[in-house]
Amino acid sequence: MLRVEMAQAKPGMEITMPIMHPKNPDMVLLRAGFVLDSKMIKRLDQLQAREIWIQYPGMDFVSEQICPKIILSGRRLTAAIGKAFGEVLTQGEPVMEYGAYSHAIGELMTRLVESPKAGTLVVDLAESQIPMARSAGQGCFLSLLLGLKLETYLILSRTRMGMVARDVSNLGLGALLRDVGMMELDAEDRWRWRAQCDQTDPTWREHVRLGYDKVRGEIEPSAAAAVLNHHQRFDGTGFPRRMDGNVEEIAIGGTDIHIFARIIAAADLFESFRYPVSTGPDQPEPAAVPIVRVLHRLLRGPESAWLDPIVRKALVHVVPPFPVGSIVRLSDGQRCAVVAFDPLNPCCPEVAVLGCETLEPSRFEEPRERIDLRETEGLHIAEAEGADVRADLFMPETAGEFDVHRAQTALIAKPIEQAAG
Repeated sequence: MLRVEMAQAKPGMEITMPIMHPKNPDMVLLRAGFVLDSKMIKRLDQLQAREIWIQYPGMDFVSEQICPKIILSGRRLTAAIGKAFGEVLTQGEPVMEYGAYSHAIGELMTRLVESPKAGTLVVDLAESQIPMARSAGQGCFLSLLLGLKLETYLILSRTRMGMVARDVSNLGLGALLRDVGMMELDAEDRWRWRAQCDQTDPTWREHVRLGYDKVRGEIEPSAAAAVLNHHQRFDGTGFPRRMDGNVEEIAIGGTDIHIFARIIAAADLFESFRYPVSTGPDQPEPAAVPIVRVLHRLLRGPESAWLDPIVRKALVHVVPPFPVGSIVRLSDGQRCAVVAFDPLNPCCPEVAVLGCETLEPSRFEEPRERIDLRETEGLHIAEAEGADVRADLFMPETAGEFDVHRAQTALIAKPIEQAAG
């Protein structure tokens, strides 16, 4: 099976995973085995579907890393919070169903434990026609994946909790509800933020306190605190600041920030960089930014200082720059499918050369050969997700730069700041 963007969809392609209705995650729009025609492709475009999974010879093994139950659970979770965001847009008085959110997160956690091979970010898992709901669902899912990958770090960061520190349910709840304070802002203020994305806007910054006031007493304190502090930065330049007695506000940075907020901060940044928002109520949503470009920004750009170094290492383990099953083009012009990736060298996956250049179903044939880009000097990925990504590739700058297991193990004997380098 292959992941195909809607721009690449062609009549005759056979769907391998059910396509759910974007407004109802329990309603199957197309079942596995459906063969696309031009009419249905147009319909999927109208519904703003971003991708489909199709049958392709010689690629059946990809299904081991894609779990339909995880995708369905993620979309149910997004639909649950989307109901509240939708009520704000229509009537202004949302009903927060905290029990339903916790139940949906528990279901998603169960699916992740049942399918460990599928424990990487599913591209566009949280489909929704409400951008705030998609952001909430996607950020929640990524936070859960990071929390599961950082089990040792969670235990060492929450020593008073014992083994209970491994439980990431409240991490997921804090991530899902991190922007509920946006619902308390006037529509004009929300649209000004969307148009300018000015993080110094004092009105927009109030959403963290408004969100905290809304959920405090309704959810577990660590989840509520994550709502308040998910815009804190490891270098101390985030917000909100704390009062030092009655004198002045002081910055929070480093490990003074709760581990949940540090994880959610990374997920929030990834999601916001991946999905730029429209600049007005009548403007279409911009296209998603290629994953590798977002990761390059978070790992090599000035924003890297905002993130906990250990959490930053974990990102490439749960968010492959080039997801398995996706289509890329190499620097020599060959069209390939990604078949495996090494998180220690994430931009050099193993690929299979596709025999069908135009993706016409009548010309599908098994891949001709596999190429391990770690071992092929001078050959690299040049195009992914319809964009030229040659300038976005990043290689390990030091041995073990992305070895999050080693980094967590080192914490047992060393201070966090020393082990992070």
